[in-house]
Amino acid sequence: MRLAYLFFPRFPVQRRVLEQPSLSGRPLILHADERGTQRVQFASGAALKRGIRPGMSVASASALEPSVVRLLYEPGLEHGALMTVGETLLPLAPGFQLDAPEGMWVDASAAHLSGGEASWAQRTLDALRTLCHPTASPQGALRGLRARCVVGSERFTTQALARWSANDSVIIAPERGGPRLAALPLLCLEEGWLGSDQTASYRALGLSTLGELASLPPQALTGRFGSLGLQAARLCRGEDDSRFVADELSEVMEETVQLDWPAEALEPVLFALKTLVDRLAGRLQGRQLAAVRLTVTVGLESGEPLRVPLVLARASAESRLLVELIRHRLTDLTVQQPITTLHVRIDEASADRGRQLILGDAPAGEVALEVVMSRLQSALGEDALFSVEPVATHRPEDGWRAIAPLPQDATLPATSWLAETAEVGPPRQIGAARPSVDSEPQQGAAEPDAGASQAWARVFRTEEGEAGKNKKWLKRKAKTEQHGTISLSTLAHRPPRLFREPAFLPTEFSPDGSLEHVILAG
Repeated sequence: MRLAYLFFPRFPVQRRVLEQPSLSGRPLILHADERGTQRVQFASGAALKRGIRPGMSVASASALEPSVVRLLYEPGLEHGALMTVGETLLPLAPGFQLDAPEGMWVDASAAHLSGGEASWAQRTLDALRTLCHPTASPQGALRGLRARCVVGSERFTTQALARWSANDSVIIAPERGGPRLAALPLLCLEEGWLGSDQTASYRALGLSTLGELASLPPQALTGRFGSLGLQAARLCRGEDDSRFVADELSEVMEETVQLDWPAEALEPVLFALKTLVDRLAGRLQGRQLAAVRLTVTVGLESGEPLRVPLVLARASAESRLLVELIRHRLTDLTVQQPITTLHVRIDEASADRGRQLILGDAPAGEVALEVVMSRLQSALGEDALFSVEPVATHRPEDGWRAIAPLPQDATLPATSWLAETAEVGPPRQIGAARPSVDSEPQQGAAEPDAGASQAWARVFRTEEGEAGKNKKWLKRKAKTEQHGTISLSTLAHRPPRLFREPAFLPTEFSPDGSLEHVILAG
């Protein structure tokens, strides 16, 4: 199996800078508590230039650079952000396995469908630069996640080459990547494979590279270091037999963003909202889903957060539509405290089957209409908004039925519904049986529906005698016979309207029971 490793150098720092552009170019450190001391976990490029290094105490870092920005490092949030990146790449890679906090393995078995492994790797990097939280740099170019992609056959080989090869952004490793690993340092073995004590033992022997360790006799390594020594030698030769196991996707899709500082204006909130919705839209599109219901939670500086439920008139995964809809709802809010956080949760999603567009149409063309419909549906209820479609029946009041507004598979028909009934395929079934006028119902015959019963089952006649004298309207016995379609002429000449109140119609029948005359108003 061919797989790839994506390495994101200092991913937590990249994520913070992309979400908060004001941090770009500033010295930044992410710190966490280690045995009662706050120590640097990650540092930005500007902080590294000033001598700040991971593992240093926050006090020492502040002494080197008093203006350093200090943020708390939260592994759970970084794991969730990395999961979001993996879900965004699902259209290119059907599965991924996280190697938090700076990398992940992805399934590259379908790379040949993209023109080869090198082309697939470049497409993946391009997707990361454009899809993952794009922001405008001071030069005006789009900046996304920076990554290195290595395609190979072993997990250890791809990880080591991605983390310790500083020149190429795309590397294609052979089936056995041992020769490519020879010049890499022994530190590669410490990143989730062997402990630092084990590699220290190898360095005590004067070894410094993976190639030097791989050249030692396996029997000597086994006799001195046991099974761990044999495992280390096999890894250095590119003989890793560990399996790629794709991570399970979370059932709940939600994203949270923390603002730089409490916002009292709408502009910083909208910028954070776009970042948030872009990430959710990428996850939805990666899963081929579309949002139906979502909840926006606005965190305030003090007090209870505000929750805004939203219902979409049509399921969508378009970031622009979701941003516009949420923006309208946030504009209507009145908050008493500054906004500190935004949280969006997808409560319900449906399969996104796409839409067939008309020539010259674009998905963004209906954004304004869909925003209006979604706002109406959220304000008035889910059943307040619907579309209609014609139904082939002779009764005008039953000539339509309500359907979901703008269904996912909605397309403009090439012909009218009447022509479609007459020309395309078998005649449309009405779903009812037409009874005759002089027979009993048959056993096991199809039961007519309510609309057809009112239309066909009530046929009246007058008793013998002068019309207008001793009128007595009787319901004749009827027998159902299968007649599930309506002729084209009947549909074309059906009455356009009905009387407000029922009218008595004197009728005359032939001896065989067929209707001959109907008298209305003389």
